[in-house]
Amino acid sequence: MENLKGTPVLVTGASGFIGGRLAERLATEHGAKVTGSGRNFPEEASLRAAGVTIARAELTDAEAMAKLCEGQSIVFHVAAWLMRGKGGDSEAKTINVDAAVALTEAAARAKVKRLVLVSTIAVYGRPAGDEVDEDTPLDEQQTDIYGRTKAIGERSVRETAARLGLELAIVRPAMVYGPRSAGWTVAMLKLVKKGVPVLFGDAQGHAYPIYVDDLVDLLILAGTRPEAAGQAWNGADTPITRERFFEFYGKMTGRKPRRVPLWLARGIAGANQFLHLGIPLTIDRLETYVRRFHFVNGKAERLLGWRPRVSLDEGMHRSAEWLRQKGMLPFSG
Repeated sequence: MENLKGTPVLVTGASGFIGGRLAERLATEHGAKVTGSGRNFPEEASLRAAGVTIARAELTDAEAMAKLCEGQSIVFHVAAWLMRGKGGDSEAKTINVDAAVALTEAAARAKVKRLVLVSTIAVYGRPAGDEVDEDTPLDEQQTDIYGRTKAIGERSVRETAARLGLELAIVRPAMVYGPRSAGWTVAMLKLVKKGVPVLFGDAQGHAYPIYVDDLVDLLILAGTRPEAAGQAWNGADTPITRERFFEFYGKMTGRKPRRVPLWLARGIAGANQFLHLGIPLTIDRLETYVRRFHFVNGKAERLLGWRPRVSLDEGMHRSAEWLRQKGMLPFSG
């Protein structure tokens, strides 16, 4: 891996889970001169202690983001619309497409060496085959707002970077979990605690957890290795069944993850879609949950020498310890 000591690096979304961990490790382990941008920084003290310079800026403020790109060698664009706002399609497009393109243009003007775009496996939608590699077409017509706008954003950023001569690498993470994860750690724990149905039918469809530090390893390789330029990379570990995934949260909480028959789940998803019940289960999501996709990461192993280092058991153990420290789980013994 290229020596990053003293290298100026910008990480957008450093106020969040993945961006914060990336910024922290770039500064502490690699000696990079890291600027982390975002809005609210719940882990500000930790980031500052690691040597990260905090920059409060709205991703949609093109002028502010352009200034942050000045003097940077690598830009990691982690910030994204993650279905937490209330703006729906409009807000998702503004952030996942328009702001991403504007940042790409700013990076090119600032003579940034490389932009790393953090995308998602959701860009593939529901492909016909279960083996999904980086050459599988993106689905820009899918009904899922997040997956659709990230797919459109990917294409738009790729076209913009090519037009302006900016080196680009794209990383498509799977279900990123670990300490500080609001989504695949805290939210999953809460669902099991509340007895919300999380298993449907035989629950043998696949989940795709990847520990945050394994993803960060891949992101840093994507930002530094010559072979990574112009390429997209799946950031996924070996898939497991959804039954196995939720077993971990069941053991943490002492509650059995709730299961419902597939016919009932389809009825709930259909009613939710047509009656707008506000339940986080749609027909498309349900059909994804029962599929046995495998997001192949062989390309990254072959060309970058990357492979996940943290086992699922170890990653879940670290997650549980952090949850205990935050008071979300009782201390054992």
